[in-house]
Amino acid sequence: MRRRSIARTLFIVFAVVYYVARIAIFYAGSQGDMAFEEEQSPLVEAFVLYSFFAIGAAGLALIPGLYLSKAWGIWGSIAVSAYTIAFDVWAAVFVQAAAGMGVIPASVILGYLVFTRDEF
Repeated sequence: MRRRSIARTLFIVFAVVYYVARIAIFYAGSQGDMAFEEEQSPLVEAFVLYSFFAIGAAGLALIPGLYLSKAWGIWGSIAVSAYTIAFDVWAAVFVQAAAGMGVIPASVILGYLVFTRDEF
């Protein structure tokens, strides 16, 4: 029982750090500190930038639901992770290949939630 509690706490800390990093990337991009590998249209740049914010803000908003083992927190986090994976795959294909790295933490979150949702 204690091992599950520690694993869940570490998972929640990982998720918080990940979502804060998404918001930090949004902040860096809004300050002009984020550069794309190739020139992008202003619409694509804005979509990428605000998607970082939306993913981070939505994920952080769902953390209390995860901590309290609420269904809305679990299913909301699954939805945010699924959107994040779809967004990062799109960005890797059409914007820059480095965006594909965002799939890894989102997949970890999604996988953990899917396989342990009955324990929450």
